[in-house]
Amino acid sequence: MTLNASSLAAAVGASVKNVQFQSEALNLPRKILVLGTYDPAKTGVVPLEPIQVLSAEDAGNQFGFGFMAHRLVEQAFIGGQGVPVYVQPQEEAGGAAASTGEIDFVGSTGVAAGTIALRIAHLPVPVNILAAATADEIATAVAAAITADKTLPVTAAALTTVVTFTSKTKGPWGDDISIKLTGVLPAGVVASITGMSSGSGVPTMATALDALGTGDDANEDYYTDVVHGYGQDATTLDAISTYVGAGNEATGLYGKTVARPFRSPSGDVVAGSSGLSALVVISDGRKLDRANGVISVPGSASHPSEIAAQAAGHMARINMDRVAQHYVGIPLIEVDPGAKADRWTSQYDNRDTAVKSGVSPTRVQNGVVVLQNVVTFYRPDSVPVASNGYRSMRNVGIIQNLLFNIRLNFEQEKWQGIAIVADTLRVTNVTDRQKARDIDAVKDDLVALALSFESHAWIYEAAFTINKLKEPGAVTIRAGANGFDNILSVIFSGEGGILDTVVEFDTSLAVLLN
Repeated sequence: MTLNASSLAAAVGASVKNVQFQSEALNLPRKILVLGTYDPAKTGVVPLEPIQVLSAEDAGNQFGFGFMAHRLVEQAFIGGQGVPVYVQPQEEAGGAAASTGEIDFVGSTGVAAGTIALRIAHLPVPVNILAAATADEIATAVAAAITADKTLPVTAAALTTVVTFTSKTKGPWGDDISIKLTGVLPAGVVASITGMSSGSGVPTMATALDALGTGDDANEDYYTDVVHGYGQDATTLDAISTYVGAGNEATGLYGKTVARPFRSPSGDVVAGSSGLSALVVISDGRKLDRANGVISVPGSASHPSEIAAQAAGHMARINMDRVAQHYVGIPLIEVDPGAKADRWTSQYDNRDTAVKSGVSPTRVQNGVVVLQNVVTFYRPDSVPVASNGYRSMRNVGIIQNLLFNIRLNFEQEKWQGIAIVADTLRVTNVTDRQKARDIDAVKDDLVALALSFESHAWIYEAAFTINKLKEPGAVTIRAGANGFDNILSVIFSGEGGILDTVVEFDTSLAVLLN
C-alpha cells in the first residue's frame, strides 16, 4: 500500500526510515596497522593479508612471540588502549640475516651470590647467580633466563664463558636491540658486551602497501595510523610516501576518489648532537613527504620502532575522541629515557631546530619520556612555515576527519540520484523536489559541515568558511550539469604548544599608595 499526495481513502499510516537530517561531523574511527615480519615457522600465516589482533598475546600466538609483529603490536596496544589493531604480516626478505651480539663473562672469579640486572631492548631479565659460580655457569644461567622469557626479541646460547644473542627477527631490526647491564654486578662478576649487529634484508614495502588496495581502492579498509619495523630505510619511506601521495597534490591516498590518507611515524635513538644532525639530513631529503615522520628519544635503550608503535597508539587513542588535541606531554610508558649526556632534546633551541627541520623531539620529565611536537618530514621551501598544514601529525588527523566527513555527507542517500536544477523552489512536484538540488543546497550542507567542524575545534572559525562560500565560484555546476564543483576554505585551529608569560615586579611600596 502506498499513501501519496493523490490518495483519497481514509487511512492511518505509520512507518520508519533511517535518514540523516543534517550534516554533523563525526570522528573518523581510528585503526592502527602494523606491518612487520613474523616467525617463519608459523606456516598458517597468510602473508600480506591484514588481520585484526585482540591483544599482544594474540599477536604472539599468531605471529611468534618476540618477533617484530608481536613486539610492535604490544606497544601499539600500550598506547592505543582499545583502538583496533591489525597486522599485515610480511615474509622476511630473501637472504635476510639475523643480528647477533654477545656477553663474555671471562675473568669472573670469587663470585658472590646476587642478581645480574640484564636488559634486552630495555626489557628486564633478572638472572640469579649462586655464590662461587664460574664464568661458564654464569653464561649458562643468563642463556636460560633469556630462553625462559618467550616475549624477548632474541634467543640465547651459552658456549663456555660467552652468551651469544641472536635476533628472532632477521634484518636491521635486530641491530637496534640493545643489551645492557644495569645496577651493580654481583661481586666478582666481570662482563664484556658486544652490541647487536650485522642484520640485513628488508622486505619490500611497496608490495605490502599494494596489497592494501590500489587505484580507487587504495587503503580500502581505511587504516589511519601505520607503523612498521624498518626504521629509516629509504626504500621503505619512499614507498610509504608514494602510496600516501607526496607533495601538495591530490595523488595517492589524497586522490579525490580515494581520500583515505594515513600517517606513519618511525623511531630513532641515536645519541647526542650527531643524532639530531643525522635526522636533519634524512628530513632534508624528504621535504615533500607528508606521511612519514620520526620520533627521537636519543640514547634510549628501547627499540626505536617500538617507541614509534607506542606513539602511534597514543595518537590514535587521543584522536578517537579529540582530533584537535595535540600530543605534547603524552607519556611514553616504560620507554627508556637514556643518559642525560646523550639528550640533545634537553635544549629548547635543539628541539626548536628539530621541529623546524621535520624531526619530532621528546623530553624527559621526572624520569618519564614524553612526546613533544609530532611532525612529518613535510616542509617544502615554497611553503611558509606558518601555512604548512601537513607538517603536523595532529593536522593530518584533522585532514583525515575533514575528508571522511565530506565524503560521508555527500555519499548519504540525500545526495544519491539527484537532479540538478537552477532553483529547487521552482520544483513544485513534492516527489521530484525530494531529489532536486541546486547550488544553495550544496552550500547549505557545506555551511552545516563548517559549523560542525567549528564545534569540534577542528577549524579556527566557521565564519571565515561561510564568507568564502558566499563568494562567486565557491560552488559551481559542472559543464554538462552532471555535478557540482565545490571549494571549502578552512583555517585549522591552532596547535597550542607555547605559553610565554612575563612576570613584571617592583619592590617599591609607593605603587600601592597611588
